Amino acid sequence: MKRKLISAITLLGMCSLIFTNTAYAKENMVPDYEMKFLLDSGKVLNDDYKLDSEYRDFFDTGKKYETVGVLYLETEDYDFSNEGWYNRIRIKEDSDKFDLTYKKRYSIENGDIEAALTKANEEGFDISDTNYEAQVDWGYNKMTLSLSNKKTEKNNGYDDMELPGRKDAIEIIKDNMPGKEKDWKEKNWGKDLIDDVKKCGPVYYSKYEGEIEGITVDIEVWPVYTESTDSTEYITEVSFKEDEYDEAASNRNKVMDALEDKGILKHEDSLKTQKNLEAYLQ
Repeated sequence: MKRKLISAITLLGMCSLIFTNTAYAKENMVPDYEMKFLLDSGKVLNDDYKLDSEYRDFFDTGKKYETVGVLYLETEDYDFSNEGWYNRIRIKEDSDKFDLTYKKRYSIENGDIEAALTKANEEGFDISDTNYEAQVDWGYNKMTLSLSNKKTEKNNGYDDMELPGRKDAIEIIKDNMPGKEKDWKEKNWGKDLIDDVKKCGPVYYSKYEGEIEGITVDIEVWPVYTESTDSTEYITEVSFKEDEYDEAASNRNKVMDALEDKGILKHEDSLKTQKNLEAYLQ
């Protein structure tokens, strides 16, 4: 009788522990979706490397576009991106603030978004962390989970569209660095590394707003200059966002089919950030 009583108490304790852990388990983050497609720049850009009039009509953009400046900070050994971290400063037209983005990326294998979210959860990014926005970047072949911490910094003392030099950029990124990146591998990991970075940029790109198949899209034209080869590559990308997976998948197919029918879709993924890093770190 005594042995049965002990067993019952033990079982009750285990059930209580399981219930407690389950009740207070932190849920995964809930992402939105951004679809990204590369276009054939040789077909869609004119001699001035702007969107050709035929494709301004196709996307119904009109002639107006916005200029955006961006730079990244990275070490020569890619210490940040090797851990999935990216540090970016951006300036938009008529803005009096720099937009700062601290981004942590996770690969999504075989379309298993939940597995990537669970991995992020295990490393401290769960639904309670409102400092980060979760997004699935969905390209032609692959998906990536991006967790972005966004901040702003006044651009006092800078001319319109001017981005900071290396020293000031380091101070801006360091002063606003979120705790997760700062202490990623060890205490002050990020803040210690940032002193050794190179400034990758600035790059000034053109951004058009348009639509295709009734879906609002952005078209960006990025000139990526590589000093070592004294050459510039133009990257043209179409993107749009959706809140839910089903709508993202459906509209992704519509946009892909329309671009394919027009003969301007490149069958590869957009790697703007990586190309910019490589251009300046060679």
